[in-house]
Amino acid sequence: MRPFLSRAPWRFLARPFTTALPGAWLYAPRLTAAGFSLRTTIAALLALAIAFGMELGEPQWAPMTVWIVAQGTRGESISKAHWRIVGTLAGIASAIVLIAAFPQSPWLFFPALSLWVGLCTALGTLVHNFRSYAFVLTAYTCAIVALSATAIADQVFTLAMARGSYILLGVICEMVVGMVCLPNVAAQAREAVTTQLRQIITQAAMAVRDILAGRPPPEGDLHGIFSRALLLNDRIEFSAIEVGREKHVVAFARATLGLVTRMTSRGLGMRSRLLAIPDHSALAGAVIDDTIALLGLLPDALGDARALARIRTDMAHLTRRCADGIAWTTRPLTDNAAIEAATGDRIVLQGMELLLHEICHLLACFADDPREALTPGRFSLPRPDNWHAAWHNGLRSGVAVLTAALIWETTAWAQGALFVTFVCVVCARFASFSNTVLASAAFFYGAVWAAMAAVVPVFVVMPLTSAYPVLCFSIAIPMFIGGLATRNPSTAAMAASFSNFFPYLLGLDNHSRIDELQWFNTTFALLSGLGFGVLVFRYVLPFNLRRFCALFRARTLGNLHRIGRTPARMEEDVWIGGIIQGMENLIAHMGHRGDRLTDAWLHGAFSVMTIGRNLLYLRDFRGDPRIPDNARADLSALFDALSHAATGPAALARQVRATFERLHGMERTSGDTGTRIALSAALGGLIIVATELGRGNVFFSPGAACPDPRARA
Repeated sequence: MRPFLSRAPWRFLARPFTTALPGAWLYAPRLTAAGFSLRTTIAALLALAIAFGMELGEPQWAPMTVWIVAQGTRGESISKAHWRIVGTLAGIASAIVLIAAFPQSPWLFFPALSLWVGLCTALGTLVHNFRSYAFVLTAYTCAIVALSATAIADQVFTLAMARGSYILLGVICEMVVGMVCLPNVAAQAREAVTTQLRQIITQAAMAVRDILAGRPPPEGDLHGIFSRALLLNDRIEFSAIEVGREKHVVAFARATLGLVTRMTSRGLGMRSRLLAIPDHSALAGAVIDDTIALLGLLPDALGDARALARIRTDMAHLTRRCADGIAWTTRPLTDNAAIEAATGDRIVLQGMELLLHEICHLLACFADDPREALTPGRFSLPRPDNWHAAWHNGLRSGVAVLTAALIWETTAWAQGALFVTFVCVVCARFASFSNTVLASAAFFYGAVWAAMAAVVPVFVVMPLTSAYPVLCFSIAIPMFIGGLATRNPSTAAMAASFSNFFPYLLGLDNHSRIDELQWFNTTFALLSGLGFGVLVFRYVLPFNLRRFCALFRARTLGNLHRIGRTPARMEEDVWIGGIIQGMENLIAHMGHRGDRLTDAWLHGAFSVMTIGRNLLYLRDFRGDPRIPDNARADLSALFDALSHAATGPAALARQVRATFERLHGMERTSGDTGTRIALSAALGGLIIVATELGRGNVFFSPGAACPDPRARA
């Protein structure tokens, strides 16, 4: 007998298609979203009740903290709570110092405050995840406490302790409710990490398979693999908190993500090898075909330990076949054509051997192979520091705070302190976002919705009764809806602001209620501060796509030249991470439109990444004892030329071709098998660099057009 819901006309209720309809997040929410919203609403109301019971002066800060700290996973919530406490303590300490240092001296106090906010914002740009949030929180907590104490400087310590009490209360309530509602977090975290790794390994394996089959995927798909790997690498920190003692799981996951980027990058290198050597023997072709077949089987094998073990065995066997094939190509030959063909085969097989080695490392790390226990750290994928963005963000935030303070002093606005406070909040909070204008605008609109939702509790419910259950009923529904919207990607930015500011705009107090005039003044100051912050991001040192492209090009080429400098070595993970970050910013401001120019820039970025990675590979041959001294001298001369910023792509291409010809001649005449193998390995790197330099690349064309954000696909 069929289940009741499978029968017409009710069968549509069992279908998931409603989640794709507009507003489905509200009337057909996912169970995880509803659970998050319900438990966070309960935690917020619990924190508010305790704040009322303790007769704290501004109890609304407790539920605000609950909504600020609450995240989709326990790892994120615990991490944010930890860094929120750290940032709050640093902020209240700095506020006490500022007030003590500049009492009754506003035009010494305000410049000092703006410098402090700018410094914290700049430092927050240089770190990631909630460590960045800690610096941001230090900035605006200092502003909140210090500006609240400008008229009552002798009570700054009391205000600071009250602020710390609200934060601690909110954090404790959120964590307690979260622990009760989310048992067995460690097992769920392990499963989530495994699922995410399977998905990204599948994406990368299919991309490499298509490259080997002569069907390279679009640049946007390749960017998605690198970008997702970097994002998961950041988020794996939260999984480390959730899994507790099983830290090796996270270490292997980090290594797996780093190896995913290396495998994909190696696949791009194989694309260049195969373009340069389209004709290869049946031996090389068989290795490529078998690799394609194994990569096609890999997605299903990732969920089956036995199947994965067979795939790993087959990959290791293929690697040995590559080594045997490389040795076979060094057999004595007399015909020039046969010698050239053997060299070409050897270069292709050496590239496949490198690719297969990285696939084997990748699968070993995914399988938590103890034999890889010493290697995970060297495969991690860091985010390089962006000092240019840090300087811009710090300067912009400092100027914004100083300008807002000038407006307050000039107008003598009664709510000026609140206005300056919220300018500090928005300018510090969103400075490090990829698209600051969109992020801050969404934050502003969320506050507008919070003001509208606060009208009913403030003007209808609270004047009629002071009963806490009635208040809870009137504010729980908007909180719950805000929580649902927070878990919906298209509304998450606005919903975060709504959930943060809705408790604040209720104006709750133990012994009185907010009157209408005070509410309007507070709301106007809040919206004015947030709106001013949006204008700051739009008009003060705004993001300019043309300037960003020029900077991205200059920074990438500068790092390329650094590869040749012995004292300042560029490491592979830093090289890849810097280019991925640049592509992320480009996509963030293009809105994933995929127009021709954006694709050209992504193609250029991948090409430069391939060039740099192979130059890093070649750099180690300068000290390889297997190759002749004159070959090492030729490679050293190449890197000396590369180290000079005046060496343009055309000159570098000529130098690479000349080095290739000289090493190729040495390889043909050498009678030592080890020397020939080492020289052909270097030739493989040179042939990739030469191939990529010979293709059109916007990074090597200073006059190339930048993508247009208004363009349509």
